[in-house]
Amino acid sequence: MAIQVSYNPKKSTETWERESTALIKLSKVLDCKRLIILTYELEEEIVVKDKKIEVIPVWKWLLDL
Repeated sequence: MAIQVSYNPKKSTETWERESTALIKLSKVLDCKRLIILTYELEEEIVVKDKKIEVIPVWKWLLDL
């Protein structure tokens, strides 16, 4: 599992590119199966370069622990 944390990754295209690119690179190096971006309130599931990234609020992620 690889986790990236960003208050609002969709605030700008530059921020989104930085956050998602870092996760994709890490997943290739460490062979991570689950990619997550923790946010303040944004929730969605996206696919970048054939990799699924879960974008979930931190409170929801903490409740799943």
